[in-house]
Amino acid sequence: MTLEAVDTSANLRRWQQRIFWLLWTAYASYYLCRVNFAVAQPAILKDFPTWTAAQVGAIPSVYAAFYAAGQFINGMIGQRVGARRMMTGALVIAAGTNLAFSMTSSYAVMLALWALNGYAQSAGWSLVVQTMSNWTAAARRGTVTGLLSTCYQVGNVASWLVAGYLCDALGWRASFWIPSLVLVPIAIVFVVFVRNSPEDAGMPPVRDPQPAGTPEQDATPAATEQALPIGQLLSLTLLNRMLWILGLGYFCMNAVRYAFMNWSVQYMADFQGRSIKGGAFTAVAIPLLGSLGAISAGWMSDVWFGRRRAPVCALMLGGLAGVCIVFAYVPQGWWIPATALLGVAGFLIYGPDMLMSGAATVDVSHPKAAAAATGMTMCLGATGAIFSGAGVGWLKDLAHGQWSLVFWVLAGLALVSAALMASIWNARPKAKA
Repeated sequence: MTLEAVDTSANLRRWQQRIFWLLWTAYASYYLCRVNFAVAQPAILKDFPTWTAAQVGAIPSVYAAFYAAGQFINGMIGQRVGARRMMTGALVIAAGTNLAFSMTSSYAVMLALWALNGYAQSAGWSLVVQTMSNWTAAARRGTVTGLLSTCYQVGNVASWLVAGYLCDALGWRASFWIPSLVLVPIAIVFVVFVRNSPEDAGMPPVRDPQPAGTPEQDATPAATEQALPIGQLLSLTLLNRMLWILGLGYFCMNAVRYAFMNWSVQYMADFQGRSIKGGAFTAVAIPLLGSLGAISAGWMSDVWFGRRRAPVCALMLGGLAGVCIVFAYVPQGWWIPATALLGVAGFLIYGPDMLMSGAATVDVSHPKAAAAATGMTMCLGATGAIFSGAGVGWLKDLAHGQWSLVFWVLAGLALVSAALMASIWNARPKAKA
């Protein structure tokens, strides 16, 4: 190896670390202005006693609907524009909508603001996945994506802890306007220092190792920077049968994930007798153990299953269905066992979530359509998340405030998702062209 090659390799590693931490920090900060609503929700219900659980649940459902539409639209646009500009804009809009949300008492305005927040935040994970894919070879994709996905578990923990403290100390409005102030400086740092690909940093693209005897491929920036036309992106994405199976599985899985995210603080408050602050502190067991689940799932898919993501997803989702069934039998007031179950659920949720929305989607998509494919998967997942707001609120109202019906429905959704992932058990990543 020449001295020039050593210098290039060292420079690439430095850039990979830089890009990793910029993406990690930016996407973690999204959650400060996203899941804060779940913590403020019980206080909002008390502040507006004429609103039903289904009405308040409709606010995150509207968020999810616009998030779903935005995932598909922004996935296509982001494939051409890149993370640097789109994620910066999303951070600024998320900050603005949260600041405005803290100042209103109108239900209609709350719905509109949270819808705009959802659309803005949809310009996030698909771009993170695309950018990290540009900087990482397929052999380490599961592990790297697992480590990167800890950003939204840590962001979730930070958001719930901060929002729980602010709701208790200053009222629910502070849990929106204070986090909004954090996002603007992060947006400035992001736009200044991030690069969408190695070519943007003046380096050759990262390529997967080629089998012996394979001719060297053209690695010039001009060849790799050329974006596919929108029509071809749509064709490669919408006609991909395996991507549809993965997306439908993610639809069911995300309904379960967001049900836990949107309602766990409420569940701990009104069923297990915890305060809002106490409920937020116990609910952080979900993303805390979820980060371990994501890292474990990525490593297992790379090492134990030969870069097959579906087996890990199917096994963990089957376990999640069992946890949901156990939840249906937890007695009222047993908050310690309930907290332990939340942690187990988080471990089993975030492994499949990370793989299905990240490594698995990139694996089965065209190398030049990763952001578009991720946008489609995330669109279907966010559509499933619509149920987690108003749907769970409706089930809870239907059962006169009891939670067992909710957990049985979530168990069924987890089993359907597990079956869909089992149907693509042997799917493996495609090499970059």
